[in-house]
Amino acid sequence: MSWILYFIYLLLLIWVIQKAPFFNAPHIERRWIIFAFLTKVLGGVALFIIYSYYYDPKDSDIFHYFNDGLIIHSALFENPLDFLRMVSGINSDAPDLMHYYMTCDYWLKPFYFGLPNDNLIVIRTHALLCLVSMGNFHIHNLFFSFFGFIGLWALYKAFCKDLSNMHLLLFLCMFGFPSVWIWTSGALKESLMMAIFGLLIYFFRDFLKKPSVWNVAAMLVLSYMMKTSKYYVLMAAMPAMLAAVWIKYRPKLAILKFAATHLLLFGLFYCSKFITGFDMIEAICGKQQCFISMSEDLGNVGSYIYLPPLDNGLQSMIVNAPNALFNSLFRPTIFEAKSAMMLFAAIENIFIICMLAAGLLFIQPKNFSNRDVWCCLSYITIFFVLIGLTTPVLGALVRYKVPALPFLGILILLIVNDEKAQSANKWIEKRIKRKR
Repeated sequence: MSWILYFIYLLLLIWVIQKAPFFNAPHIERRWIIFAFLTKVLGGVALFIIYSYYYDPKDSDIFHYFNDGLIIHSALFENPLDFLRMVSGINSDAPDLMHYYMTCDYWLKPFYFGLPNDNLIVIRTHALLCLVSMGNFHIHNLFFSFFGFIGLWALYKAFCKDLSNMHLLLFLCMFGFPSVWIWTSGALKESLMMAIFGLLIYFFRDFLKKPSVWNVAAMLVLSYMMKTSKYYVLMAAMPAMLAAVWIKYRPKLAILKFAATHLLLFGLFYCSKFITGFDMIEAICGKQQCFISMSEDLGNVGSYIYLPPLDNGLQSMIVNAPNALFNSLFRPTIFEAKSAMMLFAAIENIFIICMLAAGLLFIQPKNFSNRDVWCCLSYITIFFVLIGLTTPVLGALVRYKVPALPFLGILILLIVNDEKAQSANKWIEKRIKRKR
């Protein structure tokens, strides 16, 4: 019965994509949008196979989150009020709920560093999906594939008007990165995060064009959800977003305002302990130390790399930032690939290098006056430095850098010569028409 339900939901989601106005796009046929969704569904199946047969299922995040969701959902039949408290977060830290949490694997984290527990939103989503899934993991995987698809499509919609002559290239930048395809297609944080972040950027760009109560309310809700899922993604994006708002309403001396916004936020970051009582620098250093300790305790981590410890706080972060950026962008290299998954990631990094080389080769300097160029560059740089400073395992780094890869593609499209990009777009369009 659950498999029949799976295909009913699959057909229902395809019908939604076929009919919903949100999926209207002037240059992309609806069948290609449905095809993109189906590739995400296949990615979810591939991720299930990887975690079932390539990795040890007992240690796989994808199944721990699901099982924890089943435990939280079981409270619905024992005490519905407990279920509502746990999934809503209202008084969810009450001592009388601890017996549920003690049986979960990922609800309680051994180390918080004062940061939000980003496992909870995934477990709560699983618990809610149990209401319609009959507890079937593959139905959950299907919906998470849809979440990842929604986020990438929202990013496409956010930029498609400004890159209308490169619509196919933009579409490929959203759905063509192998890492983005695989890691945002299954029942993991990345799928949910991509949905939230993609929609946040969509409503933010809509706000920049025409402010309204609707897009402001949507941004506030999505920002809160982002804070509870992947807080460092939001943290990396905030300088660019605030600078974009300032430049929108005061366009003169845009570059100076962009720089001033970043310097101001950098100062607030440095002084966070004195302003809020929460030391962001100490939290990042603690996160790195925790990740290194966990990796060393596991012993045989084939993709472990040495990271200089952030023992001098901000000074260490600044000194190690270039190395962190390099690690995030270009590692693992083809020479570091010791497994099929690492080889997969190394080949993608070669592709990224080729993209960057093409962008620099056909660069159009006048495009750097575009506000979006600086915003994408800011977000990518800050995000890659943050994860590069704290992640000593290349396998994890490949997964963590997924939120920035679509923006890397967007950045390259924004800076390249318009005629070259349009020619490439037309070449792809002709090939598609020939195959009809």
